[in-house]
Amino acid sequence: MKEDPEEKMAADIAKGGAADAAEGGEAEVSESEEEAMKLPFPTARVVKIIRENLKREHQIKRDVKIEANTLLGEILADIAQSMDNEEYFTLSGEHFHKASRKYREIALNQKRIRRIQKILEKQRAELDEIVTEIELENPAPSVAQQ
Repeated sequence: MKEDPEEKMAADIAKGGAADAAEGGEAEVSESEEEAMKLPFPTARVVKIIRENLKREHQIKRDVKIEANTLLGEILADIAQSMDNEEYFTLSGEHFHKASRKYREIALNQKRIRRIQKILEKQRAELDEIVTEIELENPAPSVAQQ
C-alpha cells in the first residue's frame, strides 16, 4: 500500500529533522515532493522571502517552509473567496485590496490595541488611587469595635 505524502511528512517531522541534521544543512523539498504535498507556491520562493526578512542568519527547518507555504496558500484562498463575493465579472486591483485589507491592517490594529491597553492601565491606576483615598478618609470599622 502506498504511503500518503502527508503521513510521510508527519513522520519526517516526528523524527525531529534527523535527515536535515545528517546532511549537515537544510534539505530542500524536491519538486516531486512539492507536487505530492500540493503546496501552493514554490518552496524556494517562500524561503527566499523569509530569508530576505531575517536580520540574522538562521537555518530554516523543512516544517517551517511547508507551514509558511501552506499559510500563504490559505491566506490567498481567503482573499479569493472574498473577491468572489463581488458582483462584477472583472476583478481589479481595487477588489484585491478590499479583500486583503484585513491582512494589511493587522499591525495598525495591534497599535490600536496597545494604545487602548495603556489608557485602561492609566484609568485603573487612577481608580486604585481614588479607592485608597476613600479608604484613608473613611476607615472601615474593625471587628473588635463592634
